[in-house]
This record gives sequence, structure tokens and C-alpha cells, in this order.
Amino acid sequence: MSYVDILRKTEYFEGLSDDDLRLVDKICREESYDKGAVIFHEGDKAKNLYVVKEGRISIEIREAQTKPLLVKPVSAGGAFGWSALVKPYLFTAGAVCVEKTVVIVIDGAEMSNLCRTNTRFGVVVMENLAKLISSRLKDSREQLAIEKRPW
Repeated sequence: MSYVDILRKTEYFEGLSDDDLRLVDKICREESYDKGAVIFHEGDKAKNLYVVKEGRISIEIREAQTKPLLVKPVSAGGAFGWSALVKPYLFTAGAVCVEKTVVIVIDGAEMSNLCRTNTRFGVVVMENLAKLISSRLKDSREQLAIEKRPW
């Protein structure tokens, strides 16, 4: 099965050619999760990047080890798991399935290799990654501000 059509619409890969996407397609596999399943926990070793094919997940952080704080819901076509491309390769948040979910799993080591061996590809992916990280940081700060409001 080819994932090129889905990858083309994903934040990680905006601006890449179909030839580039076919390279990524070769390092993908699919996994299914039931509602409530944890794909990874905050602090786990990050080995893979993910794209939601079907369903929805919640990116969550734990503020001072208390209740989870929703950072961002991610639905079909959305990307998560960027920590697999950034040292120290540890997830900065957890991912929990809000409903039955199918994800495309992208091998992080292979993706890093593609970025290193093809400069143009790597620059595009890392620029997209920086934009995604910035967006998630903004989302986190907004959610923390809402949680801290006294009213």
C-alpha cells in the first residue's frame, strides 16, 4: 500500500516532491489502536514519527505529574512524534487515542538518514518540523495559561 497521497497533505512533508514522498513511503508501516490506547508516554525513547490515517489522538503533557493537559488533538493527516528527529530523542509529550485510530509509522532513524543524505529534502523537513514544534509550544502555553486562570 502506498501512503504518498496522505504524506503529501502532512505538515512534515509540505513542499516535497512526489519522488521525495516515495522515498518516505518506503519506510512506513501501519498500526491500529483502540480508543484509550497509549501510543507513547512523555519521556519514552522516540524511535518513530507518526501520521494519523484514520481516527484522532490527543497530545498530552503532565503538569507536575498531576492530571494530563491536552496540548493538541491530532486527526486524519496530522503529524506527531517529531522527537524522533531531534536529540535527545525522547518524547516531550504523550499520545493517547481519543477513538479507534490507524497511524502511519515512519522509522525515525531511516527518516534522519534521508534528511542527512539529501540536503534539500532535509532542509524542507526540518523547516516544517520547526514550524510544527513552534505551533505545539504555542498550543502548550495557551493551555497552561487557561489551566492557571483563577476563574
